[in-house]
Amino acid sequence: NPHYLYILGESIGVNCDKIEMNTVVPDNVKQFTLEELKADDRITFDQSTMLINTEFLLSKEYEPSLSPYKDTDLQIHTSLQEAYEELALAVSDNTDSKLFVSSAYRTEEQQQELYEEDSSNANIPGASEHQTGLALDIYVQYNAGFGFIKTDAGQYVNSNCWKYGFIIRYPSFGKVETGMKYEPWHIRYIGEPHAKIIYNNHLTLEEYIHSLETGVWYEVDNYLTSRQEVNENGMISLPDNYSNLVISPDNTGSYIITVTK
Repeated sequence: NPHYLYILGESIGVNCDKIEMNTVVPDNVKQFTLEELKADDRITFDQSTMLINTEFLLSKEYEPSLSPYKDTDLQIHTSLQEAYEELALAVSDNTDSKLFVSSAYRTEEQQQELYEEDSSNANIPGASEHQTGLALDIYVQYNAGFGFIKTDAGQYVNSNCWKYGFIIRYPSFGKVETGMKYEPWHIRYIGEPHAKIIYNNHLTLEEYIHSLETGVWYEVDNYLTSRQEVNENGMISLPDNYSNLVISPDNTGSYIITVTK
């Protein structure tokens, strides 16, 4: 069953399986400096779990990790290249529609121009996810904006994009938390298992990040995840017996650690 039924751009919640985030105490937890971790080829540093809004702005020093999507001039964040290709293929296979991207990465200058043109629909510079390349505005032929959700492709994306590591960043139920109206066309890459938890637990990204207690480890499916702070000695705690691990700043002063067991 779909997570929501969409009617003319409004969503009605239906039952879904809530994801239980069980707290655990991993074995062999040790402390490492970020420099040590960056030299470890088992670890991927990315920016996928960053929280960006009017409270947590991007720093002036922020530099996104960008690369062109396939053979196009579309610049998107490197971490979502494969995931978006898989999502686009799934939409084509399940709805016979082709996804297009109307907006991906924007410079600070481009965001400033959009904000000056229409401050009611564009975030202030520094508060836009488009400045990271992690967000995509998508559409299908003849149907963009709210028209997107009226299509099979739009409903498929809104109900299934979490399977590919994406969330609907500004859901209809989350305006109080996000400060943004419902945007069924705006998808944001956050990766696994975070997208699954957010979708199934009916959360906004704000609610999810702030629900993670600093220093606590959670077990979800085949993953361990934790929100960690760098301590006064410049070190961070994580299990030593991992084979694949992702570290991402959350833009609030902490890091989200995701371990594949």
